Amino acid sequence: VSVPLGSSLGTRRSFAMALLDAQGEEAVVGKSQGYWLNFDDFISTAEFGPEDLGNVGFPRDWPDVYSSSKALKSLVGKKGKCPGKKVGVVAEPDAEQLALVKGLQFHHLQSFSNAERAAKASGLEIVRGWALFEHLDRESSEAFVAERYWWNTLADGTWVDFTPRPKTWTELLLSEAADGAPKAKSQLTASEQSIMLKLLNKRFPGRVPGTTKKASADNSQKDEKPRSLATAAGTRVGKPPESAKAPAKQMTPAPASMKELARKIQSGDAQAMKELEEKLRGDEELAVRMAGEGLAAPLSRMLGDKDKQAQALQLMLIITDAGVAQPGVDVGTEMIAGGAVAPLQKLISGKDSSQQEMAAAVLGNLCHESPENQDKLAEADIFKPLVNLLSAGGGPAQEAAYALWNLTVGHQGNCDTVGQCGAVPKLTEMLKSTSDIAQENAAGALMHITQSAEARMAVGKCNTISNLCELLKKSYEPEVSTQAAGALLNLASDSPEYAQAIVSTGAVEPLVSLVKDGPDLAKEYSAGALMNLMRGEMEVAAMAAKLGAIPAMASLLSRQSGHSEALGALANLASGSSERQIQIYKAQVTRRSVQLLSDADVDVRRSAAALIMNLAPHGKIKERIVEAGALKPLAKALKDEDDTLKERAAGALANLFNDHGANVHTGFQQAPEMIQALIVLIDSRGLSEDAKRQAAHALAMLAAEDGPGDAVWQAGAGPPLVALLKEMIGEAALGIMNLSWRWPEVKAELAKGGTLDYLMDMLRLGDAMAKEYAAGALMNMTAGSPDSAEKSVAAVKPLSELLKAEAVQAAEWAAGALANIVRSGADAQRAAIDEGAATSLAALLPKVTSNGMTLVVLSLTSLAETQGAAVARALGSREKAKLRDFRDSNNTELQDYTKALVDKLGPGFSL
Repeated sequence: VSVPLGSSLGTRRSFAMALLDAQGEEAVVGKSQGYWLNFDDFISTAEFGPEDLGNVGFPRDWPDVYSSSKALKSLVGKKGKCPGKKVGVVAEPDAEQLALVKGLQFHHLQSFSNAERAAKASGLEIVRGWALFEHLDRESSEAFVAERYWWNTLADGTWVDFTPRPKTWTELLLSEAADGAPKAKSQLTASEQSIMLKLLNKRFPGRVPGTTKKASADNSQKDEKPRSLATAAGTRVGKPPESAKAPAKQMTPAPASMKELARKIQSGDAQAMKELEEKLRGDEELAVRMAGEGLAAPLSRMLGDKDKQAQALQLMLIITDAGVAQPGVDVGTEMIAGGAVAPLQKLISGKDSSQQEMAAAVLGNLCHESPENQDKLAEADIFKPLVNLLSAGGGPAQEAAYALWNLTVGHQGNCDTVGQCGAVPKLTEMLKSTSDIAQENAAGALMHITQSAEARMAVGKCNTISNLCELLKKSYEPEVSTQAAGALLNLASDSPEYAQAIVSTGAVEPLVSLVKDGPDLAKEYSAGALMNLMRGEMEVAAMAAKLGAIPAMASLLSRQSGHSEALGALANLASGSSERQIQIYKAQVTRRSVQLLSDADVDVRRSAAALIMNLAPHGKIKERIVEAGALKPLAKALKDEDDTLKERAAGALANLFNDHGANVHTGFQQAPEMIQALIVLIDSRGLSEDAKRQAAHALAMLAAEDGPGDAVWQAGAGPPLVALLKEMIGEAALGIMNLSWRWPEVKAELAKGGTLDYLMDMLRLGDAMAKEYAAGALMNMTAGSPDSAEKSVAAVKPLSELLKAEAVQAAEWAAGALANIVRSGADAQRAAIDEGAATSLAALLPKVTSNGMTLVVLSLTSLAETQGAAVARALGSREKAKLRDFRDSNNTELQDYTKALVDKLGPGFSL
């Protein structure tokens, strides 16, 4: 039995993990038996339940905390809530330890069954106890949580833990329980499912079980590059980033009279400063020209002279304000070189509020759009005085926030330092100021400071999110709402907790309104915030769509900026909803999205590929995407330097080709080079598993068609696909399936590489999707190949079990594989009967699809060669009626196969 099958519809999601049972099947409430985490498996000294643990991790003050923390002792001490008899730090298993469990698959949050699986396969004893974590949102050593947990021990007593863990958990603190930490299997409840899904999405964001691939848009943070800050009517505000730094502006020399004033100032003439100040007010170009007349050093010196410092400070502010407002002008570097920083720092720590305000403003100007000057101010330890000034209120606090904003734009190190200085609570309080300038500066500073882990933790301890959400309302100035949206964009990034809090505070509606009617930068920031809020959250996406987010996002694509955020938001809106996919298509974004695949900005290219990837599962839309010319730029993107773009381009191609032979041939005609590029991806060591899955799936779709399939094999796809089989990547089995159905020589070559053994391993240990694809590959590998069929007899048991799968296609492919394999002899046929194959095949008859009818009939026929009586017993009146339909159908081949089955069952059997 050999059939080419190019489709693989399923449930792949990039936004949330499915909860799997110990066998890798998707767990079903009320049906699945297993070890499920519940409330009794978590003991928190802060009394948090499993659904609201927050950020947890390895204890920060280890090992001292073990003897010094009363909270930790209250958990694992002799009189604790979960007393332990031994505590140890366990790293991830090394290569030697993994070799002990080679071929086994371990599942997330299944430590109990994982430990049992390792024990059964390798004889490793099970250790039952607790994993100990610290609540990282609390002060160091303040609060801890124990999670019931099992692991294994080697013969020499070394503990080893095979359960997959988050990448950041390089070590676990484990405590062997004095009472054994018993755990019983049970039927999955809705409460247990809720707990485990929330833990999965918290600990393993972005993991992807399933089949149909959907790209998630960037869970991005703003901003990685400096945003310029300008003065306008005395208000320092954020404006959109430039695509490149403005070229240095060529200034004409200052008039002679101005140069004369500069010479007098250099000699310390206070009156000259006053005259120059009057002439420069309202003339920014002249102010910038005067900056190059040697004023930096004398003004800096006079900042230390009590009689002259006020005048010098005012003049310095006018000049640096002008420098900020003029593109391509660098006034700050010269002022810093002239020695301005030290006296300015002294002034902000003084008692004159007017001078504090101006000094803070100048400091903010000095580092405007200048990473080098940000570093110079950081070296001067300017952060703590500025953070202290936030408590002063009024103008000084307002300008301190402005300075911190400019210091932290695009500078992770400065963000970390400011966060450690305790800026978040003070800036949060400033959000409630009656001054719109103060609100804007505080929100702008928070937007960047909260890229620091410590600052993000501080957000959870004060009302930052609710205060920012308040500022989104139409009653506030648009510039204020803009920066509030930017801050929420970053807070929603990589934090499901904060994203949920933002949604709960009612931010979705005002954010959609800002995308529709806000200033350009507000549209961009709000689109980015919504992109992050909708990531993996179907309810939020549905809410945003109902509020009109789709046409609003689509309109951004015709503007000069905000393309990455709009495309990303549309990608997340498209995920998992054919209704929203149609709405997005009707918003006429298809051709624009294809155009933006070639944009100079990699973030835009990423988001364009994500949108196309998430629209492509829709049967009608994928045709329109191909007509819009997407295939060539997607093929080019496979060779991009950016790995994320490669992954999304491969996923887009996989979804465009999925179940659509015409698109496959069009892609092969327009960009045949994509085949070699996809092979390079699956053979790349540094690329993510998800990227390899996407590329393997695209190759599998190409291999399903005559012409492209030949090219895939000739390009050398076989060995790298076989290598992926070893890694239990199901899409590789789909590729093998589609390569092996045509040519005996291909089957023989693949068999030499160990393909049959790897496929049988996948049948036993893979997840549901992998088992389905492995069955299909074995079906085609053994078709017309008695030698391969005989070598695959060990697959009879797992194939017989797969006949009972809920996925009908998986059961049909298992039937096809069994049809080939059991022909190898009576022993194989008897083994299949013993595993219940005849009964399962009979039960499959009423629900079989048109593609699987012949597979099931042929499988029954193969079994009937020596087990006719068992097959006949399995066929009741309902099954016979179905076989009569097959016999009387218009399908000549099916008629012949059905008659052959009846003949094989002998004269005593009749339909």
